[in-house]
Amino acid sequence: MKIDTTMQLGAPYNKEEMLAAFKAEHQMVYDFFVAIPADHFFSAPDGVWTPADNLVHLTVSCKPLVMGMKLPKLALRMRFGKPDKPSRSLAAVRSEYIHVALAGGGVATGQYVPQVKATTAAERSKILDRWQKVGRDMEKTLAKWEDADLDTIAVPHPLLGNMTLREILFFTLYHNLHHVRDVQQLLSLPQSEWFDPVFVELK
Repeated sequence: MKIDTTMQLGAPYNKEEMLAAFKAEHQMVYDFFVAIPADHFFSAPDGVWTPADNLVHLTVSCKPLVMGMKLPKLALRMRFGKPDKPSRSLAAVRSEYIHVALAGGGVATGQYVPQVKATTAAERSKILDRWQKVGRDMEKTLAKWEDADLDTIAVPHPLLGNMTLREILFFTLYHNLHHVRDVQQLLSLPQSEWFDPVFVELK
């Protein structure tokens, strides 16, 4: 199987850098999944998520964040309070996710467990289209925020606890490509890892 894509995201921190990273990443993730042949898209050994499962999981993971970011800032502060510590870097968020949350047995539960309704060409198109839509919504919503406000909103994460909105965005950037890596492993493709900065190339 040959799937080609190249990207460099580096280590975004401010809003403009993250916005550029999300735009590049959403397209890269789409290009990666759309290139997976139909007979592999819905296939995996028992107990392992298929490529379709992984992309559905990413979509349902991004949706609540986008919806929350559309709420008034005052409503978010009243519901979740203010952060009790400054925002960490993407590196620190990534490290906690991998070495604490996942290493401690953290797994997706509830609404974040993917539900794939069919294994048809039509369902494949719907899954890909939903990813494109949530990506566009993320970009439009983030663009409306001021950079400084990203450090003033506390947001709960099911595995990592309360985080600043900036940290949740860092997590989302890494989480998306973490699942690309899972699918690469499933399909016996070279596994990518972008970080400060890294070129990711699938051949």
